[in-house]
Amino acid sequence: MDKQTSVQPDPVDNATATVESTGAAGARQNGMQKIAIAVLLLLTSGVVFVLPNLVSDPWISGSNSAQERTPIPSATLVSPSTAAQKTKYRQDAQTLLAEIIQRRDSLSEQGVEQWGQFEFTQAQKAVESGDKQYNIGEYAKSVASYQSALDGLREMETTVKSLLEQAISETTEAIENLVLSTATSSSQLASAIAPEDPTVVRLAQRTANLPAVINAMQRGDQLIAQNRLSDAEQAFIDALAADSEHKKAAAALASSRQKITERRFRGHMSDGFNALDKDNFTLATNAFNRAAAVYNAHPAVQQALAQVETRRSQLWVNNRIAEAVKLESEEKWQQAEEAYRQLLATDPTLTDAKVKQIPVRVRADLDKRIKKVLSDPLSLSAISQYRRAQKVLQDASGISNPGPLLTQQIADLRKTLKASQTQVQVMLTSDSNTDVTLFKVAKLGAFDKTAVSLKPGRYIVAGTRIGFRDVRIEFTVTESGLETPIAISCSEAI
Repeated sequence: MDKQTSVQPDPVDNATATVESTGAAGARQNGMQKIAIAVLLLLTSGVVFVLPNLVSDPWISGSNSAQERTPIPSATLVSPSTAAQKTKYRQDAQTLLAEIIQRRDSLSEQGVEQWGQFEFTQAQKAVESGDKQYNIGEYAKSVASYQSALDGLREMETTVKSLLEQAISETTEAIENLVLSTATSSSQLASAIAPEDPTVVRLAQRTANLPAVINAMQRGDQLIAQNRLSDAEQAFIDALAADSEHKKAAAALASSRQKITERRFRGHMSDGFNALDKDNFTLATNAFNRAAAVYNAHPAVQQALAQVETRRSQLWVNNRIAEAVKLESEEKWQQAEEAYRQLLATDPTLTDAKVKQIPVRVRADLDKRIKKVLSDPLSLSAISQYRRAQKVLQDASGISNPGPLLTQQIADLRKTLKASQTQVQVMLTSDSNTDVTLFKVAKLGAFDKTAVSLKPGRYIVAGTRIGFRDVRIEFTVTESGLETPIAISCSEAI
């Protein structure tokens, strides 16, 4: 009865909980304690049961015998709260250890020794520390140690994801940059972490083929430097055969083919210009068309073909320029402008025609404005049109060295403007019953006969009378006046 029972939890090895058997001596002690308890129960008959001293179950139960599940009473009593607390610590520890084992195994499968050996060892040490603390009864500390180990393993699981992404990225970049050492080390790390990942498997294969890619790329670059473009093209084809995903190899192949195409293009263009220098327009056109077949709609080809046509039509251009100059001397500005326009439409690069066209266009525009004013002098009765005509006269008068035609046009303009402002007398007759209005001039009222002074222009006079249909008359006044009076009377009864 006074024999003291000790609490001995099973030790944990590398996050795995095992329990040591208490042995044959422990079993005999348990039997004796059971007999003692039975005697006490018979003698005391109703005495309150003494709580047995708690003996920890195994971390991972390895036996189902009734003896191992039977609590062993102790001479020293343990309070219910203490027993419950110990039970909770044991359960917490078992829960933590179970998760530790799962995460430890998962990290081992991800090659933790290659990228997180130190942190992994620290977690293992934390588990071992927890085991020792538990065995000496420091349950709270042991749970804290297990939790620390688990936190470290969890953090490593988070870290390994970013490590995998980084390894994949570095492998890809190293492959593209033809850095074999970096590609190999990064690929090996990625394979250790995720050996079955499709991207990792593909990168491992590309890394294995990288020496062949490097060799082909270096050979291609050397051939490019020697201007052996066709051989370089084949070298880059070999590089892509080794790694069809290699972007730099694909770009190098495209570049070599582009150089081959450009060389062929330049050859055709050179043939065309040689023929053009000899004025062999047919051969030149054929050569430039072959260049166009290489580079469809290339601006250089279009320019070269334009040069052929320009030289072929040079005689026509010279004659057309001479004709335009003659039209200028005759002050036929409209026709001269049209001649230059046709020249530039044929060849926009004709600098001389461009320069000459500018003053011709100005004179053609002025000539057009003068003719418009002189063709409709009556429109000058409107103040806006009169001011516009004054501006035309001012522009015409500002031309230095005017020719005979412009000199006459200036004189005609002055005469027309003066006449447009000279009033003439116009006679109006009525029946003294009609109310007469001369629009934009005055309300004349009823009269038999009246005279008004008007500038040359177009006018409207209207008459109204109660009970009679309105009358409206349009008439035109010239600088010579009207031969007959304007009669306006409302005589048709309604």
